[in-house]
Amino acid sequence: MNLVRLSPVLLSALIMAAHFYRTGNVGLAVVSTSAPLILFMKRRWVAYVIPGLLLLGAMVWINTTFAFIHIRQALGMPWMRLAVILGTVTLLTALSALVFSRKKLAGTYSRAMETAKPSAAAFFLTGFILTTVQFKVKLPLLLLERFIPGGGWIEIFFLAVYAAFITEKMLDRTQSAKWRRRVWALFSVVFFGQLVLGLAGMEQFLMTGKLHLPIPAMIIAGPLFRWETSIMLFLFAGAVVLIGPAWCSYLCYIGSWDDAASRKRRKPKKLPAWRKPVQIAMFILITLTAVGLRLAGVSMTVATFMGLLFGLAGVGIMVIWSRKSGAMTHCTTWCPIGVLVVWIGKISPFRIRINDSCNDCGICRLSCRYDALNLTDIKKRKPGISCTLCGDCIGSCKDSSIEYRFLGMKAEHAGILFIVLAVSLHTVFLGLGRI
Repeated sequence: MNLVRLSPVLLSALIMAAHFYRTGNVGLAVVSTSAPLILFMKRRWVAYVIPGLLLLGAMVWINTTFAFIHIRQALGMPWMRLAVILGTVTLLTALSALVFSRKKLAGTYSRAMETAKPSAAAFFLTGFILTTVQFKVKLPLLLLERFIPGGGWIEIFFLAVYAAFITEKMLDRTQSAKWRRRVWALFSVVFFGQLVLGLAGMEQFLMTGKLHLPIPAMIIAGPLFRWETSIMLFLFAGAVVLIGPAWCSYLCYIGSWDDAASRKRRKPKKLPAWRKPVQIAMFILITLTAVGLRLAGVSMTVATFMGLLFGLAGVGIMVIWSRKSGAMTHCTTWCPIGVLVVWIGKISPFRIRINDSCNDCGICRLSCRYDALNLTDIKKRKPGISCTLCGDCIGSCKDSSIEYRFLGMKAEHAGILFIVLAVSLHTVFLGLGRI
């Protein structure tokens, strides 16, 4: 019976697919035929996403109708019958969005009710950002677009579905830390997997077809040395403004290595107080070195070799110090990007705070690998400066005393907003982030 109830949706999708195929946009034709497949997921967010896509489809039909009418008028041809036919298709597509308002069908899509709207929001936010990139950037940044004309649209759709799924998982506070580490590691694997393929001669897997060092510090040093901007620099700056220091715990392609190394020890140790001045010194050193090398006319080969040595030293710190201390010493001491993230990240209103229900049990300290929850920090009711808003402490607190804050918003809503933004940006980086 559900198939009968969903027939308007399926018919609208097939007609839309035929339209895109006829106009030569195979990618959107594939998306139109693939979109109904998520109906099998039975998640509540699907009941928001499909109507949203149908309304977007109706807008496409409206635009198409007026375009064809304009053409026929210009040619002096009759257009009334065309307007009636396309108007009917537009109305069918728009009304198909109402099928989920029926109680029996809505009841079928009742799983994960609490996270449905945030998941749908992540779907559309991810889709909007990637669609903007697809339209506005001349260089094909989406990987599938480089292999199949129009393939970028297929990639956008499935990445948006991924964002909705991960948002649902991340909003379960008991599972969020586990899923954050999983998706973070996935991004690192995808990022460096593309690098390996690029090194093997497949230039499509490199951002611009040219190789750059996969070291976070080079986000600063590279543009300074070359005296030019880069796509990754804009992605980095935009993400930090939106979610602050969470760039380090969600979007850094090498940070998951440090996290994995630190977890070889169950209980993290307190890091020395001099780590922050050292990190600031590293930032100044990297900045001045990049400018100095440029002014001195040092070759790209020499500069690249120096950058590689810096990166290898960082990996060594992970393997030795992070494993021994149980804390992410590379991220909190060696990596100069951490300083920049903290400075720029202050623009973002997102914060983590400890409310008055805290009983100072200190269990949250075991979940923090950034050395941001020492006893002093807990008593002050806010994490230390090295906090990256990863949120692992939120799930570890049995009394729900730790929460996200965003301006005057309720803590629950602030947490949802943060997860939607963080997951959406993670997904965008998953689709666009490469060397």
